[in-house]
Amino acid sequence: MNKCSVYICESKTEYEGQYEFMNAGMEVEIFNYHAPSEENVSIGDEVKYKEITIVDLRNRVFVFSPVFYNVGVTYALTQYEKYKTDFYFTTGKVDSVDSFSCNMKMSTLKMYHPLLMQCFNNPALQVSCGESEMNYKVIRNSDKKVVEIQNNNIKKIEFGGKCTYSRKNNGQLITIEAENYATIYLDEPITYKDLLMYIKEFDVLVNAYCPSGLHSYATYITTIEGKSFEVIHKLLGKEKFCDKIIHQPVKLNFFEYIERMYKNTNYRTTDDRNKYIPLEFKKPTSLEDQYIFYFRYIDLYMGDYLKQKTGKVSSNFDRLSNFVDENLKLFDSNDTMNIDNFKNELNSLRNQYVHEGYYLPNNQFAVNGKGKVFLYHKTMDYNWLLRIVKVFKFGVYKILYTKVLDLEIDEGELKSAVKCWF
Repeated sequence: MNKCSVYICESKTEYEGQYEFMNAGMEVEIFNYHAPSEENVSIGDEVKYKEITIVDLRNRVFVFSPVFYNVGVTYALTQYEKYKTDFYFTTGKVDSVDSFSCNMKMSTLKMYHPLLMQCFNNPALQVSCGESEMNYKVIRNSDKKVVEIQNNNIKKIEFGGKCTYSRKNNGQLITIEAENYATIYLDEPITYKDLLMYIKEFDVLVNAYCPSGLHSYATYITTIEGKSFEVIHKLLGKEKFCDKIIHQPVKLNFFEYIERMYKNTNYRTTDDRNKYIPLEFKKPTSLEDQYIFYFRYIDLYMGDYLKQKTGKVSSNFDRLSNFVDENLKLFDSNDTMNIDNFKNELNSLRNQYVHEGYYLPNNQFAVNGKGKVFLYHKTMDYNWLLRIVKVFKFGVYKILYTKVLDLEIDEGELKSAVKCWF
């Protein structure tokens, strides 16, 4: 651990301490400090947060977080209180320390995301290939693409890139590293309390363009006084470069896509975020969880759709029935298939999982018709269930892109992106 000076809240009192950075944030031990008794919380109590500034002049590390929480006290040769956080601001400039405050007003956010290299060419690096040579040209002051938003407190988004290179062993080893970034300019400055939602919104919209599950890996903010800080937070991704095969289902230029999404979705502030749930990064894992997850989204969308169409509130079965009718070919139906029985099986399995749980006695579940009239027992075939889940998943994403987001898509790319091959 590194030695440091610690300042608590707005107090001028300096405490000795030591800190350590970890994968999930950072930890600081404050010597000869006695925390107020109200900070001692029991299981189920609301966490009490504290503003702490860490000054390490030797290593030029300066950290501030308004959300440190107490994780215990230790009595040894020296008594110390231990605090942790997974959200903090950091800088290497000592003259910026005085700007640390929970009331810092942020006017811009700059984010580096691995997928941005897939979305547009890095303007700081030009590569040309000929029959006998390959040329790399690094541009120091490259052009930037500005997308005007003027909506939901976002003035504009500026997309750019940077490129660095290094030479070792008398030029025998040359490394070139290119990164793309986006800078969001705000109409009105925000505080730390709103910051994560802006970051999440950006990550969600970029990930929707190239589905991959990747987060931005670096975030910087600029205050209204012109001070810049790096922000370490729990949403940061670990991958700096994307080595996955990326599929792009949206048939639209990236910059046009970003403009449309920020102007039309209002993801960050909407009261109806449920319609964007498939874009979230947390996904169900088991087949049963996936079945319920995608069934609920179908139920949600089809319920709104049928209500607008008929003016009436439809039943769960009617919502499912409408979805099946619109996607019948995906379910590999044939002339011998009883469509009504098939719909009853899907609806009954949903009721079994929701009301009775995932355990199926004798690996069977009861199939009921309208009015909950018992029809027959069906033996569970998990290959059948896997195919149903794939169709549900593809259908949900198709609804999301074409109906909710109003985008034209390449269905083949979408199947590959969400791993739904039939």
